[in-house]
Amino acid sequence: MELKQVIKVLAIVAILGGIARIGMAPSAYIWGSDSMPELVCGFIACIFMGIGIIGVYLHSLPRTGITALLSVLLIAIGSMLTVALVWSNMLGIQTEDDPIIAPVLSANSIMTLLGQIVLGVILIRARIYPLWVMVLFMIYPAIYFIPAISNMGSVAWGLCYIVFGWYMLNDRRARA
Repeated sequence: MELKQVIKVLAIVAILGGIARIGMAPSAYIWGSDSMPELVCGFIACIFMGIGIIGVYLHSLPRTGITALLSVLLIAIGSMLTVALVWSNMLGIQTEDDPIIAPVLSANSIMTLLGQIVLGVILIRARIYPLWVMVLFMIYPAIYFIPAISNMGSVAWGLCYIVFGWYMLNDRRARA
């Protein structure tokens, strides 16, 4: 399989991850935060987005380097840790129930945020994806801290991955 074919498969994975992530918002509004439908959407989204981010890197490969790869690995590992954290939440294990969950949650959040910011800056400089998507990719975590619209952070996050996937699928690059 050629690299272009791999990127196209990963593009579809990223798009599916973005759609699943967007599915968290209506689930949270309808059934409430941490409801089983929201957690299932988040679980699926984390798996697909953790894999799809590798395609984002491969698509940008000619214009990025090792720092982008390390950032992508931080994001991918963070997604897989989030899968485990969501799974424990689906099983009914809360942060206060287990002494391991709280430190893992904190480390995961810092690691993923660092990866997103560094990758965002690198991809803005490389001009692979539209500027608005890269800015949204770096600032969407702030949406989660605004009480009235906190569930919309999932929509912003999912939209980023859908646009990434669309650019990868169509082998497009943002204009310089």
